[in-house]
Amino acid sequence: MAQPATNPRIVQFGLFELDLDARELRKSGVRIKLQEQPFQILALLLERPGVIVTREDLQKKLWPDNTFVDFDLSLNSAVKKLRQALNDDSENPRFIETLYRRGYRFIASVNGVSGAHQIRLETKELAPEAPAKPVPLPAGPPPSTRRRGLRYGGTIPLLVLLAAAVVYRLISSPPPRVLGFTQVTHDGRTKGDIFSDGERLYFDELQGDHFVVGQVSVAGGETSILPTPFANVVIRGITPDASALVVNSFQGTSKDLEAWSLPLPSGPPRRLGDLFDGSVDWSPDGKQMVFSKGGDIYVARSDLSDPRKLATPGNPVYRLRFSPDGRSLRFELTDPRNGSSSLWQMARDGGALRPLLPGWNNDPHECCGDWTPDGRYFLFQSFRDGRSSVWALADKSSWVSGPAKPVQLTNGPLDFESPLVSKDGKRIFMIGSQPRCELVRYDGKSGFAPYLDGGSIRDLAFSADGKWVAYVSVPEGQLWRSRVDGNDRLQLTSAGLSAGLPRWSPDGKQIAFMGTKPKTDWLAYLISGDGTGLHELVSGANAGYDPGWSPDGKSIVLTLNAAGTPGFNPEGPGIAIYHVDIRTLSLLPGAKQLFAPRWSPDGRYIAALTDDSLKLMLFDRVSQQWQDLVSLPIGYPSWSHDGQYIYFDTTLSEDAAFFRVRISDHRLERLFSLKGLRQFWGPFGSWTGLTPDDSPLLVRDASSQEIYVVDWQAP
Repeated sequence: MAQPATNPRIVQFGLFELDLDARELRKSGVRIKLQEQPFQILALLLERPGVIVTREDLQKKLWPDNTFVDFDLSLNSAVKKLRQALNDDSENPRFIETLYRRGYRFIASVNGVSGAHQIRLETKELAPEAPAKPVPLPAGPPPSTRRRGLRYGGTIPLLVLLAAAVVYRLISSPPPRVLGFTQVTHDGRTKGDIFSDGERLYFDELQGDHFVVGQVSVAGGETSILPTPFANVVIRGITPDASALVVNSFQGTSKDLEAWSLPLPSGPPRRLGDLFDGSVDWSPDGKQMVFSKGGDIYVARSDLSDPRKLATPGNPVYRLRFSPDGRSLRFELTDPRNGSSSLWQMARDGGALRPLLPGWNNDPHECCGDWTPDGRYFLFQSFRDGRSSVWALADKSSWVSGPAKPVQLTNGPLDFESPLVSKDGKRIFMIGSQPRCELVRYDGKSGFAPYLDGGSIRDLAFSADGKWVAYVSVPEGQLWRSRVDGNDRLQLTSAGLSAGLPRWSPDGKQIAFMGTKPKTDWLAYLISGDGTGLHELVSGANAGYDPGWSPDGKSIVLTLNAAGTPGFNPEGPGIAIYHVDIRTLSLLPGAKQLFAPRWSPDGRYIAALTDDSLKLMLFDRVSQQWQDLVSLPIGYPSWSHDGQYIYFDTTLSEDAAFFRVRISDHRLERLFSLKGLRQFWGPFGSWTGLTPDDSPLLVRDASSQEIYVVDWQAP
């Protein structure tokens, strides 16, 4: 039996101990990462071992009355993360027992005492911020001032008025605040930017495995799909009279976008050419139209005639917005080299180009701005401290307090994105999301079933001996490894480095993976299986995608540019082979516009995708030649363990399915349909893979992503 803790602020149970002062969970002295909400739940359960802690108690503890949250979803998610940290099983619990619809109970011994005896723990909570107290205006000048006023006649009243004006300006007006939230949509699907004609909302939506135009009443209700003849479509703008949406259509991951006018409520689309690929907006008087293509901003007549270049910010431009007075433009500027985005503004004539919030965010990730109709506030989305929130920036500066500073309107636990202000300015539509997924395995007889306890994980990789697995957690984006039975879990990366697509070395000692930081593109990294020795694979490289080992473990194949992603440079290095022992690179011939390389188990071939994801190619290392293998919208390719097949799913296709192609004769087999399976959309689409026995693995989307309408007060 465990010995009671000598420090009352350290609670022991089994091999675990919870340090309430350091706010750490440790197992046999090794620190285990535990987020704040799971930590608070565990602390409350340990405070009352053997006693039911109701869901209402947990709600009061974790989410104060003024916090908006999908409570059931958020609590279930937090408890699941806690169980994962404790390696506990909800069906056969060792620590946390679930009492259906009632709450939870801690059933193990605490500090060597059985759960029947309650132990009082001191827990620390952050005190809520006190509301700002109004500063009263003085009723009038004091008596002494009035006596002097008799002496100096009309001079004093003027001074008093001036002083009152100064005091009034010194009193800060209350900031904008949210009054309440109402859910508008209820389909859970992945959504993009929102546009409105005043009566309905229009938005990009991922249906099955392709992008469509969704629509719903501003009052809420059932989502419907606006019919289009396109394989994939995204909205770029809505005409001033709300008679049509302006959209881009595309296939696969191609950079070639076609511009169309899509009539509302229905009608055949009209081709607008290929003038723009980023954003469109109209001046308030309806006489001019601005649009972006790559890193250039153009202005034209409202019918797109007489276009001319207005400015060249350099990086891709999105979400152009005229100010309500028509004097200026604001927009989002993205940097494909590191994934950052920032807000910029310029005069209507293209002059005075400058960042909107210089120095406000050390790692700028701001986007998706929208003005209030009166022009007093500019709303936008910002990613800070691991969360996306909506902020409001007053348009006017104060001569007392200086430039206006953004005010945060939302604060989780959902991520809130893509704000759109209603026509009357009284409401804000935004997307609220909580990313979650479930790993599933496909069986020809029983269909899809949870795999590895259906964890919220993606990008699995098995060691060559099949004993170990590496994966990326969702939504944290951290790299983990464990045994295939879930034991010996170890977090390999920490916050600040998001991971993807790990691959074990053939000897099982190292893991190659791709990772990104707030100020870098995706780079290739190496780390030992015990979590030590993390370092960049190719020192000084600007990018490093999809690193994969050669069968002998001496080389790693990877893509040195972001082919297959928006804004990539088609003249970049392409696919290369890094020789680990001598630390040199050699470029693969004819592979500048290819990506997703996969080395065959026998070492002879390297498979890759074209940059539009519409072809699977095969490079023969003996003949040094490429050949077409399959022409389909390809998702994630995976070699079978015997090297005879490549398995893959289709992506951005109306008929999603899982296939394999035989290398010897290029015979293509359709294995099963993916219709009805909501696949999780990660940083690079929907991941798929294979188990050690070549059973297909997929990631089911269990996220909550809906449009909400927010009532707010903007003084």
